[in-house]
Amino acid sequence: MLRLSPPIAQHLQIGKEGEAERQELLRKARTMDVKTITVTRVPDSWTDDNAQEARRFLDDNGMRVGEFTGFYKGTRPWGGLGGFDRADHEFTINLYRRQLRIAKILGAHFVGFGILNGRTTGRLWDEDVWESCMNGVRELCKMAEDAGMDVAGHPHTMSPLSSVARMERMLDEGQSPRLKILLDPVNIVTPFIAYRTGEMINECFDVLGKAIVGIHAKDVTLSGGGKIVAHIDEAVPGTGTLDYPTLLRRMAALGTDITIHAEHYPFAETVQGQMYIRSVGRQTGVAVS
Repeated sequence: MLRLSPPIAQHLQIGKEGEAERQELLRKARTMDVKTITVTRVPDSWTDDNAQEARRFLDDNGMRVGEFTGFYKGTRPWGGLGGFDRADHEFTINLYRRQLRIAKILGAHFVGFGILNGRTTGRLWDEDVWESCMNGVRELCKMAEDAGMDVAGHPHTMSPLSSVARMERMLDEGQSPRLKILLDPVNIVTPFIAYRTGEMINECFDVLGKAIVGIHAKDVTLSGGGKIVAHIDEAVPGTGTLDYPTLLRRMAALGTDITIHAEHYPFAETVQGQMYIRSVGRQTGVAVS
């Protein structure tokens, strides 16, 4: 099932003092007609008991957590998961350890992660950078297996996980049934493919298949030309060139649960983007809950 999973979990507060925020969460969920939410972070002060209280609220209201993703960008440019800065790697691993525990309590679909070692440098795609990152991914996968949770790698052209081939390689080298893909098609668009995104989307699903457990839903625009350097930017779904009919059809064909997180936009634009995605679903005969 394809599930819209908007990032409204900032309203998932606990205790009597959190009642108004919890009601705001329900109001926004009703406006969006969703039963799934994305959690981008929970307060550092939360205990396991606090997470269990939040889970009871969600269960009582027929809600669930889809994506649980609180990316940590680390120390520039050599930190984060699998980074050469080993102290920062350990800090990141401990953050993910806590995320896995809280996500399990909340019943999340998966925990997303990124690998960013070498960013802003010319060594971003070097082999030793990749191997260091993969050591971190393998460590994270062992934690995920112990926790009984899936972890999903999130790609970006300005990260070691920069392409379909790199995502496939990560799955092959990670060798874990808990290692999945949090696909963000816009993040791997290049100027060459910006007007032919259906080809790129088909390649993603042909190669990665059922490892895809979540989608970051944005759109893509390309500007420039002539003497102006081409500029790629993200946009609200429905306002760019991303081939959403192909994206929804390929997701539905997997026959598995996939979350769809329209990210980076204020509430009104998120509603707009989700309405567009639902409209494409109706046009293509794909159910989006």
